[in-house]
Amino acid sequence: MSGSTDNKSEQPTKRRLEKAREKGQVARSKDVPAAAVLLGGLLVLTYFGQTFLRTLELEMVRVFHFRLPPDISIRYISALMSGISFRIAMVLVPILLAVMVFSVTANLLQGGFIFSTEALGFHFAKLSPQNGLKKIFSKNGSVELGKSLIMLVVVSMICYQVISKHLAIYPRLILMDVRKLFYWTTTISYEIFVRVAVLLVVVAIGDYFFQKYRFTDGLKMTKQEVKEEFKETEGDPTTKSRIRRIQREMSRKRMMSDVPQADVVITNPTHYAIALSYKMDAMEAPKVVAKGVGFLALKIKELAQQHNIPMVENRPLAQTLYKTVDVGQYIPADLYKAVAEILAYVYKARNAFLR
Repeated sequence: MSGSTDNKSEQPTKRRLEKAREKGQVARSKDVPAAAVLLGGLLVLTYFGQTFLRTLELEMVRVFHFRLPPDISIRYISALMSGISFRIAMVLVPILLAVMVFSVTANLLQGGFIFSTEALGFHFAKLSPQNGLKKIFSKNGSVELGKSLIMLVVVSMICYQVISKHLAIYPRLILMDVRKLFYWTTTISYEIFVRVAVLLVVVAIGDYFFQKYRFTDGLKMTKQEVKEEFKETEGDPTTKSRIRRIQREMSRKRMMSDVPQADVVITNPTHYAIALSYKMDAMEAPKVVAKGVGFLALKIKELAQQHNIPMVENRPLAQTLYKTVDVGQYIPADLYKAVAEILAYVYKARNAFLR
C-alpha cells in the first residue's frame, strides 16, 4: 500500500503547476540569461564598439593634451572629471541597458513574469548549513559541478586553439604602437568570446530542457494525490451526485406544484405530458409550467384530473414541446397556431360547461 503511495508516476496537474508558480517556482536555467548577456553584449559591441572606442580615444587625447590653468581648485577638477565621466557614460549606459534587456528578456522567455511574496520571504531553513551541504553533495549539485568542470575544460580548449592560431603575432606585439596592439588584442579576445558565446548558447538550450524535465519530474504526483486534488477543486463525485439529485427533486416538486395553475395538459397520449398556462393579460405567450415523460407524465396527468384541468391528446405537438421547450419558457412562435387552436377549444368547452 505504501509503495503505491510513494510511486509518483502521474504528471503534475495544472493546479499543482499553478501552486508552484505562485511560490515562484518555474523551470529556469541559469545558463540561458548568461548566454543571452554574453551574446547580446557581443552584438552590441559589434555595432557600437567603434563609437565607444572613438569616444574613449577622444577623451584620452583631451586628457593628455590638457593644460593646467594657473589657479587649480577642487571645483575645477571635479567639473573636469564630471564632464569626462558624463561623456563616457553616454556611450556606456546604452550598452549596459541593452545587456540588461537581454538578461531580463531571457528570464521572461523561460517562465514569464512572476511576482511571489513567498519567494521574497525570509526562511530560516535557507540559513541551515546542513541544508546547504545537502544541496552541494546532492544529485543536482553533482550534476552542476560536473557541468561547470566540463565547461571550464571546453573554454580552456577554445582559448588554447584561438591563441595558438595567432601564435606568430605575439613576438611582434612588443614592437607595435598602441593602436595596432589594441587592435590585435581586441581581435583575439573577440574571437574567443564569440566561440564561447556559441558554446554557451548550445549548453543553455540543453540545460533549459534538462531543467524543465527535472522541474516537472520533481512535481510528479501519486494517483492518490491526483484524486485528492480533484476532490478539492471539483468536489467529491459522490457529494456532487447527491447535490444534483436533491436539486432535481426540488425542481420536480416546484414543477408539480405549478400543475394546478395550468390551463391545459397536452399528451401523446401515454408517454408525454406537457402542462401549459396562459394568462392573456400577464403573459406574452403560453408558458410550459411542467413536463414529463413516463412515470412523471403519469403524475402530471393525475394532478390534472384531480384539479379538473383539461387534457388534450396531440402526439406531434406533445413531443415537439417536450424536446424544444424547457419548463418556465414560453412556446416558440412556430407553435403559436397549434397551441392557440387547443386553447381555443379548451376555452370554448369550458364556457359551454359553465352555461
